Amino acid sequence: MKKYFQHIILFLFAAFFFGCGKPGPTELIEDRPDEETPLQYEVLAKNPDDAVYQNGYDSTGLLMPPPPASDVFLFISKNIVSQKHLSLTYDVAQAFFFDKSKPIILPDGKGHGFQGKKVIPPRLNSIFMKEVDHTIHIGHVSTQRDTVIGSKYVLSRVGLLGDSLSLHYNTSVKFEYREKMMGPLIELNLSLPEQILGNVSVSKNGKGENILLLTWNKASKDSVEIIVGGILKDERAATAFYKFHVKDNGQVKIPRGVMSAIPRDRFDRLVFSFVRKAVSHQMKSSLEFFTVIQNTHSIIIDYP
Repeated sequence: MKKYFQHIILFLFAAFFFGCGKPGPTELIEDRPDEETPLQYEVLAKNPDDAVYQNGYDSTGLLMPPPPASDVFLFISKNIVSQKHLSLTYDVAQAFFFDKSKPIILPDGKGHGFQGKKVIPPRLNSIFMKEVDHTIHIGHVSTQRDTVIGSKYVLSRVGLLGDSLSLHYNTSVKFEYREKMMGPLIELNLSLPEQILGNVSVSKNGKGENILLLTWNKASKDSVEIIVGGILKDERAATAFYKFHVKDNGQVKIPRGVMSAIPRDRFDRLVFSFVRKAVSHQMKSSLEFFTVIQNTHSIIIDYP
């Protein structure tokens, strides 16, 4: 069960990274009442084989876009995953330090950011982050190969298991790093946004067709993201299809076209991920930090 939920969180991580690179085609959905503004969304995967996340955030049939072009990328996320009457919490923090003198060139000649480098392990809320290999999966689904592109630094906690990382809503998270053992301390204080809790219900439109009503607790943020994906039959893997950008007003209707684009013969469950996040760029010492701190609520339902 723990591994199952990790796949869904990795699916979220993947969807975030798609948002960092070149966005997918932005389109409008017109299947809504006349008085409402059409929904704007990004297409993350037109082909179900394009973005199957099985082992990590970049386990894709297509090569994912390059990571952020900064010296340091810090990603912190507090998550809840719900299916029927079961919910599980998952906290994760990952820090990437890039060596800009070592670009990564993929087999097709395209750039993919820079090699990750070893550094003095940073601390998050006074806890030392752990160094692990940063591995990407290159190639199409049937011919993927693992490639280590340096190091990254992580903390993670699933329920009561894992590291002593403990994130709390509406509180600050302190990140600390020294470039040299006796060098000056670099500090970042980041605020975790207000918790987001979503709900998914199915109703009918005037033609008797299924539409989805998504609701969540409103907050002070200008907008939220909702990622829509599907889970392959008899597998744990999830595919991200759409990312919606909506006002943080607590409600949105998703029309029938979204579900019909996810082939029912291959996907028997849908995933709706509500994301409330804060993104920032900061210069500290001589380093550019790109940071994302967020909380999510993912809801898994049977294909209606």
